[in-house]
Amino acid sequence: MGPGMLRIQPRYLALAALLLGTEVLIARHTHGLLRGFVGDMLVVPLVYALLRATVQWPRGLAAGAALALACLVELMQGLGLPDLLHGLLPGAVQHHALYRVLQIALGSTFDPLDLLAYAAGFGLCLLRWPPATPRRHRPQRAAWP
Repeated sequence: MGPGMLRIQPRYLALAALLLGTEVLIARHTHGLLRGFVGDMLVVPLVYALLRATVQWPRGLAAGAALALACLVELMQGLGLPDLLHGLLPGAVQHHALYRVLQIALGSTFDPLDLLAYAAGFGLCLLRWPPATPRRHRPQRAAWP
């Protein structure tokens, strides 16, 4: 398989599920700094884990792509794209559950502190986590004379 080919990595898929669950808990049951900064900080590792779970990219490339996506969404908020989408879609679609999920994922207001949170999340991605699975050391066989 080439470096961009799809291949499921269970440990990154498990990490993504854990991060998604954490994000949902933060969104539903917290407020203040925990919801505002930590919730935003975990977005980049969540996207990173999804990328690493499915695409064979190096850590730095996957982390950079996750950061770029988060910053792009924030930029779209600053340009008012969520409001523009809301105005273009018919009322029936605006009340559809899938649209509501998209609305939550895209957010609605630009906040420069979100960019700082994303940068912190990018830093987390560059750490070696989840820890590498230890490889078993296999002794080398002696060569035949």
